[in-house]
Amino acid sequence: MGSDEDYMAFLDKANEDPSAGRAKPASASGGGAQLKAQDNGVEVPEAIAAQLKGGDKIYVSEADEPFEGVALSWSKGLPDEVQFAELVEHPEPNDADVDILDPFDWDSEGNYKELIEAVREASKGNDVRVYKISRGGARFEYWVLTVLGEGKDGRLVGAKALSVES
Repeated sequence: MGSDEDYMAFLDKANEDPSAGRAKPASASGGGAQLKAQDNGVEVPEAIAAQLKGGDKIYVSEADEPFEGVALSWSKGLPDEVQFAELVEHPEPNDADVDILDPFDWDSEGNYKELIEAVREASKGNDVRVYKISRGGARFEYWVLTVLGEGKDGRLVGAKALSVES
């Protein structure tokens, strides 16, 4: 039978991090950095802010995270995948994993109907889209967005939440 020291060495070796000593690859998914959701001086419209007040509007997933307001300066129509990744300052916008979804396909059970309607109301009836962006592994963010205003006063507004989907 081995000594106590041998047994402890065995336990220490068994509990070591298997990736210790290996170089960690740079993440193309942008999972580490926080994405930009609000520009300085750009306010979240009242219709959306009222829905998010109190932090009790939750996106239900394995993480159950609250929605946060989004208000970004944007002078064009709804952005495409790369434009969206650039707008939220994804570290690699051309390689970002972004999907654009119809709100009713994303919320087929109507759990977020009030939020979608608040976003639509904030823009006085403009189209609403849901942008799903990978944050690495099983983590995604859903951005429920619309365009408010045009030209230099234009904004991309809505709400976003983190989802964990394993």
